[in-house]
Amino acid sequence: MDFHAHLARQLAFLKRSCESYDVGAADEAIRIATIIRVLIHNTKSSTSLLKHLNATTINLLSTTDGATPNTVMYFGLGTMQLGDGGCRYFPSLDFGPVKKMIPVSQWWDQIVFVLDPQIRLSRRKIILSAANQDGGAHVDSSLSKEYEALSLDGAIGHFTYGSNAKEVHQPIEGAHFVAIRQMAYELLHSPDLNSLLLAAP
Repeated sequence: MDFHAHLARQLAFLKRSCESYDVGAADEAIRIATIIRVLIHNTKSSTSLLKHLNATTINLLSTTDGATPNTVMYFGLGTMQLGDGGCRYFPSLDFGPVKKMIPVSQWWDQIVFVLDPQIRLSRRKIILSAANQDGGAHVDSSLSKEYEALSLDGAIGHFTYGSNAKEVHQPIEGAHFVAIRQMAYELLHSPDLNSLLLAAP
């Protein structure tokens, strides 16, 4: 089995899904999550592509510092914009203030959202919920409570602004999709991951 060829295919899938997301197909994030699961996640019954490539100790790009155990609220993978062009919450992509390389295991388990002290989400939780429960590879009758909370409109707050002398409260939508798109950016801009393509026999 040529695992380097499979890596090239999965990264190509990831790029195409990101392109679709960026032109308005926000729910393409579910397919992005499935690709990330294929790349990273190991279980007793399935082996990640990184493990097949003996690359589970490489570093990946993180664009957030992550929450600490004492953090009570944290939104680590998106950017909020308020201005004349309207209000929006979107993936930070290259504009995030943090860019550091961390080991795969730390990247996977880093807490990137804290909605309250009881609802804390790692990349792993978001990706596996999207892929295994929300339609990536399987549709469950229910979602994990953490992922479901993040997916609700207004999960990370509301934009409040004046419009025609009235105060408007606009719930922030799609925080889970924003997070997944940002994770794809991180992977696609991880030198160690991309260097595996150059190591193909």
